[in-house]
Amino acid sequence: MSDPYLKSLRRLLLLVPVAARAARQGRGVPLDRAVAVTGARSVAELLADVESIRSLWVDPERAEDLVSLDVADGEVHLMYAHELGRPVALSLAEGAVLLAALAPFEETAGKPVREAVRKLRKAIPEPLRPEAEQLVRGLDVVLAPTGPWASALREAIAARLEVVLEYRAVGDGAVARRTVEPRALFHRDGQWYLAAWNVEKAHEHLYRLDRIASVTSGTRVFGPHRASLARYAGRLYFESGAERDVTLRLTGVAARVARSNPALRVREHGDGSVSVVQRVTPGNYLAGAVLGWGGAATVESPPDVREALRARVAELAATYAEG
Repeated sequence: MSDPYLKSLRRLLLLVPVAARAARQGRGVPLDRAVAVTGARSVAELLADVESIRSLWVDPERAEDLVSLDVADGEVHLMYAHELGRPVALSLAEGAVLLAALAPFEETAGKPVREAVRKLRKAIPEPLRPEAEQLVRGLDVVLAPTGPWASALREAIAARLEVVLEYRAVGDGAVARRTVEPRALFHRDGQWYLAAWNVEKAHEHLYRLDRIASVTSGTRVFGPHRASLARYAGRLYFESGAERDVTLRLTGVAARVARSNPALRVREHGDGSVSVVQRVTPGNYLAGAVLGWGGAATVESPPDVREALRARVAELAATYAEG
């Protein structure tokens, strides 16, 4: 691009905002004012600048110029192909996407990013903020695992070294030692997880990094595992750490259905009922599954899960009694 053309373009860039303000008031910019604003040497040079805007490239599919500058009655008039107005407010989902995109840089990118995050959070109405935070956590916009143990775990995974974790239980927060063969670190729904083979239990488990109290690297090198890690790349269900082994006591139709399911390990009782153990997260899902059998299913153990179900049933009964 030639130097004269660049100078002409600079003058036009100075003229357009002035002409836009005048257009909002229903008038144009007098030629002498336009010459002063742009620094043009004369009215003739200014008119040549205005004419040159017509040579700017426009998408052939568009039927009109984005910006039109015309001179009439001694004034420069500007027209946009589309009226400019206040930007449309972002939807909650759009705001959450922006927050999720900024989150990995919030601590390291400096004040501009922190200010942008603060303003985005402030713009979200108070009643919608919990939902927005949930959406942000559900977007996997991440760079690398964080926390004090991420580096040690990455090194152990690369070297296939056994490690000893001190891990906080979900229920009571008690710390227990677990010897594991670390396999992979991955992010899901706002949390980092370690997929590792629990040596004592001979089973693969997932451990949330924020529940790990310490990591001690061992010296034993373990071999490759048969189980593929590909399932963690998709959106398939995986254990969160809140699951419990719950024993259900089934009678009647529920017992017959359990017996017919070859995937279930059924324990028979003398009264015709059966017991099955399922690994589930206690809560409304379990309550719905038990109540869905219409009295033909109960929680046999653990005791705290059984009592929680009784409390939930009483709560539901009170709710519907009031209705």
